[in-house]
Amino acid sequence: MTNLQSVSEVFERNYNNLIAIVQQRMELELQFHRRGDLQQLEPDLLELLREFGELLRVVYHYNVTNLLPHEAAWYASALSSRGSANDAFTLLVDSWIISIQGVIKPPECNLLANPLQELKTNLVSILSEAEQRRGVPASVEITNLVNDLIVADRIGAQAQLASYVHSGVTPDELITQFLLPAMVEIGRRWENNEIQIFEEHLATETIIRLLSGLSGAFKPENMIDRTALVSCVPNDKHQLVPMALSTFLELKGWRVSSLGSSLPAEQIIVAAKRMQPDAIFLSLNMLSRLTEALELISMLHQRIADCPIFIGGQGAQAGKSLLEEANALVIQTFEEAHQFAMRGSA
Repeated sequence: MTNLQSVSEVFERNYNNLIAIVQQRMELELQFHRRGDLQQLEPDLLELLREFGELLRVVYHYNVTNLLPHEAAWYASALSSRGSANDAFTLLVDSWIISIQGVIKPPECNLLANPLQELKTNLVSILSEAEQRRGVPASVEITNLVNDLIVADRIGAQAQLASYVHSGVTPDELITQFLLPAMVEIGRRWENNEIQIFEEHLATETIIRLLSGLSGAFKPENMIDRTALVSCVPNDKHQLVPMALSTFLELKGWRVSSLGSSLPAEQIIVAAKRMQPDAIFLSLNMLSRLTEALELISMLHQRIADCPIFIGGQGAQAGKSLLEEANALVIQTFEEAHQFAMRGSA
């Protein structure tokens, strides 16, 4: 066990006190220093702080400090796009350093603070990656679709999708070639402060309605004798990807049961035992939920014999080595998930 892993237990024991101090410091900046950049993140600011704390728990517990700069770039991007340059991100990192050094004694506090100090040392490269994350606008087709989604114009978005079907696009390709890229573009716009939070919510609800419509409007050419259970990992609240995957698999002929998001691990286990699926598909969007993912995978293997587990999402790609050590196959695309699952093993 490395030194960092050995002191992660100290971090865990003090976690509630640590995050309370970080939250208090950020709230003081927000209220008394008139931080407009932080105000633009409300009501998601506290959620962002909690997620960064959960990320640190993963980094310390699994000693994956090499992943921290890349993951931190997302926070730097979201904060810098709201007019704070590097200041708000530095404030976030400093708040954690101050909290750790104020609550935990040496030498443990120094070991825990070192990865955060390195973030400050490498701030220029992290901000450079944050700038690169902003990417380029999507294609005209995706841009037009997103423009309908963020104003909740379901009819307009539906008409666009129908036109693609008439030109030869298959129903499952509507998901992979249009709706998934639209989700990415919506996330890019939010991260870059190009849309408001309410617009992101409108787009999410509209996509949910479109996906529901696809299941009803199109039937698979061939039903296959395969059943799937789809779920987010516990505490992962990003429901769109598993819903899109469920619809995709249905259009491929699978019989799908979808558990949605934020279900406790024990309930996912109960569902899997009762339904006895041919394959289990999990979604892990944030690396900060890696612990929940690994615990769930372990429980599933213990209680559901011979059922392959597939996991996807940005968090899964980042934690690939640990997830595959736990005997779950990390997949990159919906089509890959379908093809690997048809073979019957992870």
